[in-house]
Amino acid sequence: MREASLAYASVRLLAQDLAAAGYPTLRFDYPAAGNSLDGDLNQTGLHWTSWQRSIDGAIDWLRGVSGARRVVLLGLATGGALATLVAAARRDVAGLMLFEPVIVGRSHIRQLILEGDLQRGASMPRELGLEIRENRFGSLTVAQIGETDLREVVPPADMTVAIFARPESKAADDCARAWSGRGVAVTRGGFDGLEALVHQELLDEVPLADFTPAIAWLKEAVPPAPPSMATIDLPVFVLQPPGCIDTPLRFGPENRLFGVLCRPERGTPTDIVLIPTGGREPSYGAARQNVVLARRLAEAGIASFRFDFAGIGDSAGPPGKERVLSHAFTDRAADVKAAVDTLETLGFSRFAMHGLCLGAFHALHAGAVEPRVSALVLINLPVFMVPASNALGQLEQRGRSAGHYLAKLLRPSSWGNLLGGRSNLAALRRAALFHLHSQTVGRLERLAQRAGLRSTKSFAHRAMATLSQRGVRTLYLFSNGPEDIESFAAEFGADGAGLAAYPGAEMRIVPGMDHSLTITAGRVPAETMMVEFVLAGRPASDGV
Repeated sequence: MREASLAYASVRLLAQDLAAAGYPTLRFDYPAAGNSLDGDLNQTGLHWTSWQRSIDGAIDWLRGVSGARRVVLLGLATGGALATLVAAARRDVAGLMLFEPVIVGRSHIRQLILEGDLQRGASMPRELGLEIRENRFGSLTVAQIGETDLREVVPPADMTVAIFARPESKAADDCARAWSGRGVAVTRGGFDGLEALVHQELLDEVPLADFTPAIAWLKEAVPPAPPSMATIDLPVFVLQPPGCIDTPLRFGPENRLFGVLCRPERGTPTDIVLIPTGGREPSYGAARQNVVLARRLAEAGIASFRFDFAGIGDSAGPPGKERVLSHAFTDRAADVKAAVDTLETLGFSRFAMHGLCLGAFHALHAGAVEPRVSALVLINLPVFMVPASNALGQLEQRGRSAGHYLAKLLRPSSWGNLLGGRSNLAALRRAALFHLHSQTVGRLERLAQRAGLRSTKSFAHRAMATLSQRGVRTLYLFSNGPEDIESFAAEFGADGAGLAAYPGAEMRIVPGMDHSLTITAGRVPAETMMVEFVLAGRPASDGV
């Protein structure tokens, strides 16, 4: 779910802070979410009951390894609703900490249906359930979510509860009053410092959520047990989906970085695909597409390593920046080198690299300087270089022509908005000039280079020349939208003809593929192209 991705790094810090405060803490992914196994959940669609059972299993496991008699459940958004339902049915839950919980399921499911329909570009017949990102909810799960109303749930009277929600959340206020009226000790907390749980800047370095008030409440409401001298000796856990083995790895300086190595169940391949995070999502991907790709590669006999860049997901930021989400354009070459170094010690010797959106930007830049990378798969590469100014604006303006903005400047309604303070004339002017340069001056520069009148090459051409000289194979994949291919087309043409100068490089348009690979119908053929491309680069003696 998107809410889990947004809050992922902040929740990691919360778990660490709780452990430091004396509370053994477990974070986990629901079945068919994150890195967890799928089973047949997306076929049965019974997510709501399965997810509640997984919380029960997590409670039992944590109590078993820690020796705790009672637990506290923490939940964000949908997780808050699930935690409340589970807590109401048990007698070993001492407290609930809910962050922006889903109170009224009927409203929530309407939002999910709208988002799912917008994502797919068409309405899904309601009797078939709901497909949204990585999940395909059955009609029963849709009904169960819609029937959930936490105001009608009755937690045990001896349970203490804190609801941290934005001040304007009337549903949270109503829920707190309803529970208090039934004898439950409820604290209605604010949301100061917690905005990072529900909102994420696209590019900028920003602080992660500050849970100081929440932890202070917990220490008073459910004090930690006296420290024990006994240590909890946990084995290295592995997951075994069909045909492969997932193993978590810490790597890099002081083991600050995190990834998951996915190996084929049989054989000892020497080639491996690096799958770094794309943008701000944790390593499993926007619709856990990195997990799905890794397991498809394993079925084809290829290992992979999906990992978080520093300051993203499960990887800590550099010293002094452990509590911030790193800037999206931070140089990631050192992280890639650390991953390759670690994988070399495990016996891998041929390295391909995959990247989606900003992950493609970092894969290209790191691949150009990391000599051990022999293949690149770059999906919806947004830009070749960090924009010199107004980076966010330039990314948002992709796919729109200079004429679009010039016409907007001449439109009477636009001037009404300008005079009323609802539009920014300077921003419109910059947008128009940006596109005039990229589409006019940029075109002239390419013509001059082809005619030999200008020898200075752009980074895109220098990078492709370097990769081609090293024998690196490069595959660019793009969605149909003009915004995704704009930067590439400015350098190599919309048909990719400019890549002909660089042996081993090719470009393809994937019909039906959306920008973030969240729609199954477009993602599956894209995955097939990726797997075939990697397989084509293996020596004949390594055939599966």
